[in-house]
Amino acid sequence: MPPESPLTTAFPTVPLDPRRSLNKPRTSGLTMVTDYQITLDGLRGLIELGGAYIDIFKVATGTARLFPRDHLVAKLELLRSHQVRPFLGGQMQEYVLHTMGIHAMEAHLKEAKEIGFDMVEISDNIVDLGEGTRDRLIRLVQDAGLAAVGEIGDKRDNSDPAEMIREVNEVLASGTEIAMIEGQELMVDGKPNKTLIMALKENVDVSRCMFELSTPRVGSTTPQIYAGKKFLVETFGPDVNLGNVTSDVVIETETTRLGLGSAGPLSLM
Repeated sequence: MPPESPLTTAFPTVPLDPRRSLNKPRTSGLTMVTDYQITLDGLRGLIELGGAYIDIFKVATGTARLFPRDHLVAKLELLRSHQVRPFLGGQMQEYVLHTMGIHAMEAHLKEAKEIGFDMVEISDNIVDLGEGTRDRLIRLVQDAGLAAVGEIGDKRDNSDPAEMIREVNEVLASGTEIAMIEGQELMVDGKPNKTLIMALKENVDVSRCMFELSTPRVGSTTPQIYAGKKFLVETFGPDVNLGNVTSDVVIETETTRLGLGSAGPLSLM
């Protein structure tokens, strides 16, 4: 698809941070929205207002199994028409692997491609993949003509930074498009995990990493989630790749990137 025309917004004389990638398709500063049950009309409204700031749309966990097929096809077609990449959450693949075995993945991924997904996550939040299984799954995703995303980290505990760095580099070396850093790993006792974040900054290709925001589902409060987001923008700049953005804070997240939000200009953070 050709790049979208620059968005005409209000107050055009107010300068924006020149480091921020404003036009789609973006190769940096990606925003991934995570959603569980938005309606087709709701998605149209979200795209009308915030589509310029959304790059990837994740159909979370295994919710895709519960939607009418026609609804899901229409939803993913709408996303693609606005240069938003449809993304199938990793819990779906974990469930298929656990209940049906790896031999079922080829047909599963073929269906994902036919429905209209562009990206597929390989994670091990609940189901232990075992030695070599992640690399095998990544290859299956790629063979299906889909982009593989490998998630790193634990939702239940904080991992050793050295181990996180090793896994991120392994996943990137395997050919995944993005290494997804689990949001819970990026927080410790309700505060940004500065030790891990700075270690990642110094030891991995962060341009190919996406940093998930933490969520209430793993115990984080709204102020804690905002503090984590602010620290990531402060540390990596406005073009950091952010995941797990909920549909109600798409514009707010963009204001944080640009210094237009309650945290103030980036030079004051």
